[in-house]
Amino acid sequence: MKGKRMMAVSAAMLLAGMQLGTGWWSPAAARAESSPSFAVYVPTNMDKILRDDPVPQQAAPVLQMAAARNEYEGGQVIVHAGDQALSRLQVSISELKQEGGSAKIGKDQIELFTEHYIQVTKPTTGAYPAGWYPDALVPLNGTLQVEAGRNQGIYVKVHVPKGLPAGNYTGEITLHETGNPVRIPISFTVWDFELTDESHVETAFTLWGDQVAAAHGGVEGEAYWSLLDKYYWASVEDRLTPSYLPVPTGDVEEFVRRAEPYIKNPKVSAYRLPVYTKTDGSLDVPKIKALVDLLRSKGLLDKAYFYPSMVDEPGPARYPQVVSIAEQLREAAPDVRSFNTTQPVDELTGSVHSWVALVNKYDESFAHQLQASGDHVWWYTSVVPKDPFPTYHTDDDLLGSRLLSWEQKDYGVEGTLYWSTTIFQKWNGQKYVPRDVWTDPIAFPGANGDGYLFYPGYDLGIDGPVPTLRLENLREGAEDYEYLWQLEQLVKQSAASLGLGDEFAAHDVLQPFFDEQYTNMRDYPEEPERLLEVRKEVAGLNAQLAEDPQGIPLVTVRKPDESSRTFSVYTAKGAQVQIDGEPLEASDTGAGYDKFERTLTLDPGMHEVEIAVTKNGETRTSVRKLQVAESNPYATPLNEADSEADVSRWTKTGVTLHLTDAFSTSGGQGLQADFASGVKFPNIRLFGAGTGFASADWSSYGALQFDVRNPNPDRTAVFYVKFHQTNGSSDDTHFVSVPAGQTRTITVPLREVRLDLTQMKGIELWMFQLEQPFRLYFDSFRLTSKTPGGTMVPGSEQGAG
Repeated sequence: MKGKRMMAVSAAMLLAGMQLGTGWWSPAAARAESSPSFAVYVPTNMDKILRDDPVPQQAAPVLQMAAARNEYEGGQVIVHAGDQALSRLQVSISELKQEGGSAKIGKDQIELFTEHYIQVTKPTTGAYPAGWYPDALVPLNGTLQVEAGRNQGIYVKVHVPKGLPAGNYTGEITLHETGNPVRIPISFTVWDFELTDESHVETAFTLWGDQVAAAHGGVEGEAYWSLLDKYYWASVEDRLTPSYLPVPTGDVEEFVRRAEPYIKNPKVSAYRLPVYTKTDGSLDVPKIKALVDLLRSKGLLDKAYFYPSMVDEPGPARYPQVVSIAEQLREAAPDVRSFNTTQPVDELTGSVHSWVALVNKYDESFAHQLQASGDHVWWYTSVVPKDPFPTYHTDDDLLGSRLLSWEQKDYGVEGTLYWSTTIFQKWNGQKYVPRDVWTDPIAFPGANGDGYLFYPGYDLGIDGPVPTLRLENLREGAEDYEYLWQLEQLVKQSAASLGLGDEFAAHDVLQPFFDEQYTNMRDYPEEPERLLEVRKEVAGLNAQLAEDPQGIPLVTVRKPDESSRTFSVYTAKGAQVQIDGEPLEASDTGAGYDKFERTLTLDPGMHEVEIAVTKNGETRTSVRKLQVAESNPYATPLNEADSEADVSRWTKTGVTLHLTDAFSTSGGQGLQADFASGVKFPNIRLFGAGTGFASADWSSYGALQFDVRNPNPDRTAVFYVKFHQTNGSSDDTHFVSVPAGQTRTITVPLREVRLDLTQMKGIELWMFQLEQPFRLYFDSFRLTSKTPGGTMVPGSEQGAG
């Protein structure tokens, strides 16, 4: 599961750093007559090293970086001052020169920043501590001051120009305070493929213009639009297109005239249309229609969307308003998407066709069902959800938010929304009030850093934005998405060159790269080095397939069950294939290809599977890395929902329970639960070792499972599974949705439950207060285990799991 990789460097991290060319640079290793009074550490670009973290002494030879053409790449160097402060540490970087060639990455393509630390006094969650976190990236003017015994981060941002020859480029960062300079070698690999200017996932990262203006001295008029333009392009260059265009919206013709250059720029992925209203607050449909008609006549409508903020994050009571606004917008602009910030629900299907779900409420199967009918699905994050889900919060890791881009490609999510990148003030519960952005990390209550990914440059004499480590990390993720998009396109081209049809599952070629990094968005090893290694593998395939579509075999990997993987290898005709040394016969042939297949049964853990393809006397070998999870194929009953005794073990608030013949998945009867309306948090609870279930020790089991049916014909069931510990702690992060008329098996891996599994009080299933009663059927509550037999039903023989 997602771990607490804290910023203090572990021994494992040091070892990984040495393997990747990162780690501590020891002063003793310097080529200097007198040692410098500081140490240097080169972490990954996803590590947050707090200002006061203790540091080890470990040699580190180089800062290693890699990127495609037309890509930015970030890196970090941490300076740790010794017993004396560094009052004037000089920092410089050389150009990067191609080894064995004349090409170079000039200094004009390289930026240096100093990492500004901001103090978190009240952590967002218990997962990460209070302390001084690196956040704003302030342009470095050549010198640094570092207090004694503290860290100071330097961020390096390199742009790889289009058309630059592939290869390795070298240079150095020079640090000099006293004694001889410390030179940190840079090894920069330029991969042999190029990213497009276009981004193939849409974004809506909103700039709040009023807050930008206030933070820059109350700028007005054309100076205001000029300032917003700088923020806009700073975001676009990081592949995070803002929602609104930085142009006035009041006059239709002026809007279209000024918007046109932005809309036509290939780097702009999407843009938000103004939703005009009358003085009484109702929609001005004629004006909206006039705007859309003018944009359509100029061919400027493809990237457009509505996002009516008057129905932002609606609950069921506001669904009629959502439907009404959707109908009016469809009347004015039937060919323009209108996004609504809610997870897909049956109550709105047919009215809403563009959905934006919180990442923790994203329902993959329901989303794919709607997308197949023509709907669009985005997602977003904000104050919530919090850790263990990925966030943009200051006091959270960077890996999770970068992985969101990989998961976006994996799950088929078309876009990302973020409510604001420029909340420079502070919400006090009634209004926004002034905030010192450089010392106060809370713009909106509940999460450090939420609502802003820029700092205002005004206080530093900069007429524009100051980026953050969090923003640059999201750029890295957006670029990762482009790697995956490009690989998918190349795989499709390769498949076509072999004569494979459109039904070829290109996604199955990418799947091992996803599985190697995460089980789901909340369950991933906090190992940035793993992502960088997978990124390197994807880059290698991109370069090879771009050079020759048939230069390497196509390998798909499917998962029949948790412990087995089926490899399918597609080659040009006449090749011989081995998988892990076993020669294979072709299982299928086409006009231009042979297909070879083998299924492997694998133990839990990481595996490297070797695929060797021989043709015309030449053998090419590739490796696929596979992460295999623990398998728990057996069920241990917890509550079978099959007798009055089973029903009596549940306690309830605002819910009526009884047995029913209407639903059963394991024979016999099921449990009917009628959740009442008007009750705060109606719930059912299975509590108590010895009464509700046999034992409080659940540590030997793999997952909680149960079956649920939603019999309602037009309402989606939404509820939470809450786990309780005997000491009063709880884990309430497990969201469930069940579309109308569907039956689902709900699985909650117990490794994702952040409690002591040896001291379990029980489970609770609860809903928010309902406008109308809601009926659900449940059956077969169970714990999965590695071995058969046993039971957790009280009064029976307890299973060992």
